[in-house]
Parts: sequence; C-alpha cells; structure tokens
Amino acid sequence: MYGFEIDGGYTFYKYRDFDGTLSLTAAHLKWFWSILEDAGTVPVIFYDGTVRGFNDFKQLAELPDQHLFLGFRGQEPAGLFWLNGFTPRACYVHIASMPGFYGRGSVQMGRGCLAHLLAATDASGRYLFDCIKGLIPASNQLACRFAEKSGFRQAGIVPNGAYLSGEDISIDAVLFCAVRKGDGICPPDVCDVS
Repeated sequence: MYGFEIDGGYTFYKYRDFDGTLSLTAAHLKWFWSILEDAGTVPVIFYDGTVRGFNDFKQLAELPDQHLFLGFRGQEPAGLFWLNGFTPRACYVHIASMPGFYGRGSVQMGRGCLAHLLAATDASGRYLFDCIKGLIPASNQLACRFAEKSGFRQAGIVPNGAYLSGEDISIDAVLFCAVRKGDGICPPDVCDVS
C-alpha cells in the first residue's frame, strides 16, 4: 500500500496500488463520495459531467491512467486528489477537500500534497515530476485562490478550456503550474526540494 503523511496530521493512501491491486476498498470510495454528494460539491468538482454518480466515481478510480489518493486526518476523510494526463515528468492534479476541512485545512493539504509530488522519486532516485499542472474554470475564483495558496502559479488562460455540463457551455480555464526547481513559478518553501 502506497501512502504518505504531510504536515497537519494528514495521511493520503493510493486507492489502487501501482501493481493494480486495490489498497483501499469500494466502501472507502463510497464514504468519500457520500460526503461530497451530501455537501453538494459533486457538480463543482466534476464540472465536465463525466462523473455524476457513485458508479462513475468508482470507474474513474479504477482506470489505469487515473491515480486516486484518499486523505484522512485521524480516522476522518479530509480530502482527495487524483493524477492524470501524464507526459514525461509532468501530470495534471485534481484536488478536493471534504467540507470539514475547507480553508486552512485545504491549503495545508494542497501545499503538502504538491510538495510530496514534486519531491517523489523513483527507485533510482530520479524525480518523477518536474511540473504539476491544474486546469480550473475561470469562474471558480475560490478554486483559483486555493491553487495559488497551495503553491501553484497561473501560467495562462485556455480559451473555452472548461466545459460546464450543468450549463452546457464552455468557458475559459486558468492553467496553473508548479515546478520543482526555481524558475520563479513556485515558491521555494514548497517546490525547491533539491
């Protein structure tokens, strides 16, 4: 089972291990899904409409090109993130906090997870990622501020880059990036792990 701890007492576990075996259960997924659904955040997190119900969420978590992590503080679900869109030494991250952890807890998790990802190495000691990217609908200013507080910097605007299924429109998306080494995009206390 792959997992890691970050400041603030948070532990994240990979839902499906690197060899494909499940590290956590479908019941864990259901637990997190129920919290997101009860809070009404599903259409905000999965704004493109690809995930509308638990079965969609479970299918997403089990796709080989999606890497889902569930985060806990003690025994309480705190947040989740998943990685996809892999290219050599880069990927996209999608982050969501549970309602009881909005605000400072979200930022702690965002910064901690980002620092972990940019410091992760393979068995030979080579860094896995030089760049972590995020794409956020420009209308979601709260998520954009969260990304910046977590250590991302705005890299540009993608015209019509976010499809909002609930409104059946495409709107501009903000592309955020965090890099491991110092080109000025990422603050040193988060990303300079050399």
